[in-house]
Amino acid sequence: MPRPSSPPPVYELHTQNHDPPASPSEGSESSEPQRVHELWFEDGNIVIRAGNSLYRVYRGALANRSSVFQDMLSFPQPPTSELVEGCPFVELPDSELEVTPFLRAIFEPEFFMPFPAATEFDAVVGCLRLSHKYQVDYLRRRALVHFSSGYPTRLSKFDLINRYLPEHEPSELEKQSWSIPEDSISRMRAILIAREVDAPWILPRAFYTLAVNFDKLGMAVFNGAVYKGVETRLSEQDQTSFLKGYDIQRKATVDALGFLSHPLDIQGCRHTSQCDLERLKGIEFSRQYLRDYPASALYIWEWSDWDFLRHVCPSCTTVLKKTYQDAREAFWNRLPEIYDVAPWDVLEQLKTTALG
Repeated sequence: MPRPSSPPPVYELHTQNHDPPASPSEGSESSEPQRVHELWFEDGNIVIRAGNSLYRVYRGALANRSSVFQDMLSFPQPPTSELVEGCPFVELPDSELEVTPFLRAIFEPEFFMPFPAATEFDAVVGCLRLSHKYQVDYLRRRALVHFSSGYPTRLSKFDLINRYLPEHEPSELEKQSWSIPEDSISRMRAILIAREVDAPWILPRAFYTLAVNFDKLGMAVFNGAVYKGVETRLSEQDQTSFLKGYDIQRKATVDALGFLSHPLDIQGCRHTSQCDLERLKGIEFSRQYLRDYPASALYIWEWSDWDFLRHVCPSCTTVLKKTYQDAREAFWNRLPEIYDVAPWDVLEQLKTTALG
């Protein structure tokens, strides 16, 4: 993907006097910056601060992996510059939530292994955003592969990730490598990261999931929120796209349950009265789902819910399952358009180009 030709300033070299940072005692609540033990190397030759965290690492390794750090560290410091424990001191404007996994991925080879090794959402986002910003190309691609594993461009892969089809066990290469945070604000954060690193194939599923969690987020979608200390706010354009798409997704959720009432006459049905009665029970049963999950268009009827229609005849069951699946596929095909994103075929090509 194209990169900015001239990245904005991303660091601040300090010349004021700094006392050596102290290691925090257990249970300490000091507001002073604290060393990150696993990234404080006694023979390190540069000290970095992000938020309330301090890191002592190796400037040569940073410069070797990042062209941005290489340019930054190539400038000689003024003779009057004060040092921290004999090391140059750099302050980054990024959150320690992102800087810590980013630096660990660079200096701890086993911390952020390539896909399909298991990892965490915050590690993926931190590595992806900062490797993009600081142009650490190998790490950017690795993080992008991890991130993309949770945002498939095909419904069949989406179903595998969400275990919609219990008889199909996903392989290692078909699984999502990171766990979903409990904090629903992470759904907003995923959209912001996809925009920032130019990964639009992430957006359809990310918007879909945000809509599913809208009841938990409420006006935070429009007013912004804080995720683990990081300000998270959608752009006005994405807010507009979300609001429009959310209304469509809610309607599609209702439409997805249309198989319970249509078609009325199914060829080959052997027990019309019984089948009609069971379908009416299914309609009543599904009303609670619509109240609890008003925008869950793809999973408003779970695979296990077919047990509630177990007394429907085989002919009707076959037709009902196909009708429901057709509605799910139709919605999935429309999903990018609903949220003002390019069509799936374009997104898949962009993904293939970026990931290889």
